[in-house]
Amino acid sequence: MKRPPHSQPTSRLADAVGRWCDLRGVRDSERPDLARLEVDFAPRADPLRPPASIASIERWEERHGFRLPEGLRDWLSISDGFQLDGPVIHPLAAIGPMVPFARMPDLVVQPESWFELGNPNVETVCFDLAYRMPGGDCPLFTSGDDLTGSRPRIIAAGFDPWFLGLLAAGGREYWFDPGAPTLGDPWEEHRRRVPTPVLDDRLLVHAPTVERLLRDNDDERAIAQRLGLSRLEVELITRFLQHHQPSS
Repeated sequence: MKRPPHSQPTSRLADAVGRWCDLRGVRDSERPDLARLEVDFAPRADPLRPPASIASIERWEERHGFRLPEGLRDWLSISDGFQLDGPVIHPLAAIGPMVPFARMPDLVVQPESWFELGNPNVETVCFDLAYRMPGGDCPLFTSGDDLTGSRPRIIAAGFDPWFLGLLAAGGREYWFDPGAPTLGDPWEEHRRRVPTPVLDDRLLVHAPTVERLLRDNDDERAIAQRLGLSRLEVELITRFLQHHQPSS
């Protein structure tokens, strides 16, 4: 089907977005207005980077043990990141475990499936690769910030709606707009949707003691030394215990 005139790309960004929409099968009614896109992003430096190879994407997934969302994989194959005032989408090599900036109730060790997608400006944007939201993909959430009192919250049901929203907003962090929807707490949703980690019998016998010591604010290293365990074993027990805490 022939696209309307406003959809004909005349810049590198518009061409890249158009190709990504084609790969994702985005319907015409949901595609960014590419002419408007060029106006919104014209004052900015080119946000694109050379593409990441499929082999590098697969190496990342093998190293971390999770598959990236398909929409992100497709974008990285077009541009390895998206740079505005900050890295809205990190280059593949910089996508790594989330750095926490806000405490979450009952969370001692953050899930291994939490990765930082980008750091646009106000807070980092992260995603949980352990589960898919109904009708969506891996949820995206903000890191939160204890200094400002901002709590972590899920802002999109997947990469595709988040990225389309970002483009429609001219690169603005629209998820902080007044009235922007919140789809839940990332830790509560993870605990609700992801099975409890399996703990073998040898470590299970230490669980009550580790739970008590954690309540006494002992750190993992001290607990490991006290019980004759490795820090990794204490971390496994902690992951098991925190999954059993009742959600608020």
